[in-house]
Amino acid sequence: MTGRAAVAGTRPAGWERTGRAPAPPAPARSARGWRVLGEVVAATVVAVLVAVAVLAVVARLPIPSGSNVGLALTASGGLLVAGVLAAAGLLYRRRPALTAPLAWVGLSALSAVPLSLLLASTRHYLFGVSGDQAFRVQYLTRFADSARPADVAYADLPPFYPQAWFWVGGRLADLFGVEAWAFYKPFAVTTMAVTGVLAFVLWSVVVGRVRALGLATATTLVGLALAAYTPYSWLTAALVAPVAVLGVRLVDPTRVAGRPWVGAAVTTGLILGVAGVTHTQICAFLVLVLVVATADGALRGRSQGGPYALHLLRTAAVVVVAALPLLLLNWTPYLLARLRLYGSGTADAAGDAAQRFLPQSGATYPLPMLEPTVLGALALAGTVWIVLRFGRDPVARGLGWTVVCGYAWYLLSTLALVADTTLLSFRIEPIISTALACGAVGLAADGMRAVRSRLGGSVPDGARTAAARLPLLVAALAAAIVVGQVQTTPETYSWSTSAQNGDYYPDGTKPTGARAETDAGAWNDRLASTIDELTGRPANQVVVLSNTYALLSYHPYRAYQTTVAQYANPLADFAGRRDRLLEWSRSGSPAELLARLDAGPVRAPSVFVLSRGPDGLLRQGLTYDPFPSQATGSGTAVFEPRLFDDPAFVRRDVGPFTVVVRPDVPPVR
Repeated sequence: MTGRAAVAGTRPAGWERTGRAPAPPAPARSARGWRVLGEVVAATVVAVLVAVAVLAVVARLPIPSGSNVGLALTASGGLLVAGVLAAAGLLYRRRPALTAPLAWVGLSALSAVPLSLLLASTRHYLFGVSGDQAFRVQYLTRFADSARPADVAYADLPPFYPQAWFWVGGRLADLFGVEAWAFYKPFAVTTMAVTGVLAFVLWSVVVGRVRALGLATATTLVGLALAAYTPYSWLTAALVAPVAVLGVRLVDPTRVAGRPWVGAAVTTGLILGVAGVTHTQICAFLVLVLVVATADGALRGRSQGGPYALHLLRTAAVVVVAALPLLLLNWTPYLLARLRLYGSGTADAAGDAAQRFLPQSGATYPLPMLEPTVLGALALAGTVWIVLRFGRDPVARGLGWTVVCGYAWYLLSTLALVADTTLLSFRIEPIISTALACGAVGLAADGMRAVRSRLGGSVPDGARTAAARLPLLVAALAAAIVVGQVQTTPETYSWSTSAQNGDYYPDGTKPTGARAETDAGAWNDRLASTIDELTGRPANQVVVLSNTYALLSYHPYRAYQTTVAQYANPLADFAGRRDRLLEWSRSGSPAELLARLDAGPVRAPSVFVLSRGPDGLLRQGLTYDPFPSQATGSGTAVFEPRLFDDPAFVRRDVGPFTVVVRPDVPPVR
């Protein structure tokens, strides 16, 4: 057979019915749930071991400060990791059993090596205990102290911020006998390592092994560059793109009949549930992507009538049922407390400021495909492939809808300003960049297939040799991309080094061993020991009012007030607490202060850690929410020392601070 007859004779079944070549069948492993589950467990164990080993080795390396030794090790480490990943891909045809283990090792090391080297000189993670990290370390400390669900800061309130990642980290810190603040770094690095291998396993369900390796590598590079600061959100943000492809395939009207779908639907629901207990916004965005993918499928399958509509309903039901247990476990206590608040007629006290933040990165649209970087080149190539293949390839369609929803989220976030809030659109940037970078892998795969097709027929031996060496060329280029991106890690996170290397440890020293008595952190140890001595109680039974936030990060004290409204539980009435604090400072006598402390609607602090000025006055800084301004509104509550001249108070000066304790108030239970 030659010519058109030969072509017609090789068309796969289903061509005549649909008018186009059917999509390739999903790998058989997608229907083998237990095999996938086993791979998830094995890959996670390998990633943890690799991360722990890398951290241990790096901790013993002599890396002089102020030198380029760390950069050299990062670049060379990237080269070694690239070699492992290249070997995983090249060995697939001859030794397929080695591909997955090598991929697990390479992908976990791809995150662990550069991050561990970047943090070699400190026990802190990125940005130390400053900014957002103070809040996150505090949450880990809360669950290292107790497994009972609790708000990160406030006593007597159910948790608002998703707690799963922090709960696991805190419980592990307690299990291994490591202080939570010191455990945060290895736990975060390990999370980044585990996320890379989970992306590989999930992509392997969607596409073939080698292509999954490329997609997971692209995903890990994006996470290393854009998401290492928030490892708990990256844990599920990295999985949005493959879940989107799963969703597209689940509702594809040309692939529904006779196709096993329950396993894919359960997987989608479980990932959605995990997103709901680790990062609310990622969960909401994933819901948007799945809804859009479903609407797209419904529009394309509208001619199929009832059977297809029934399939959509069954699929949605399975996804929801799989996700619901985790969501209810996390959110039921908060929602019940919120309902009680409405029932009591005090709903005005509940205000959620978490979304009220608009940095420059959330005000402008991310366009990574226009940036002159390694990731920019990947995003540009991915954009081309997604646009060209959107109508014919379910992977391109899933990635395309992810990108479209990402930009739609930015638009909706801007529109939300009318309601005096945002959708924190900058949190979606890593997802957009991941989808575009994954598109570059699709372009490479299609390009290699096209070249092989052209060179693999009746052509000279030289052409066939070139075709046989094509995988080696692709592996070399991919290795160059890996090394090029990995060695930029120190520059990417240069903004964080001043905090992670300068913030004080709980013992009052910096990572360098330096200590300056004029710095608040230099008194961390003395302040904590004074509080514990004067109260005579465990730290978790004490409510502390202080601007020395490291105290609350390093020790499981309850906080009367968080530093900014964006960290506050909506049920805590952040503004009301600030107003009451000002009212206390204006008391005319100790008796009036005590009466006001006891008359408040929420538990008053039993410990005050106030700054003492040269004039002897005691000060507590205050903040308010100035949204949409990025500046933090601030003020000061000034207490006269005489307000604490009462037997109900015990007072002690510690460096530039004064610690005031009410030892007889009921403890937190």
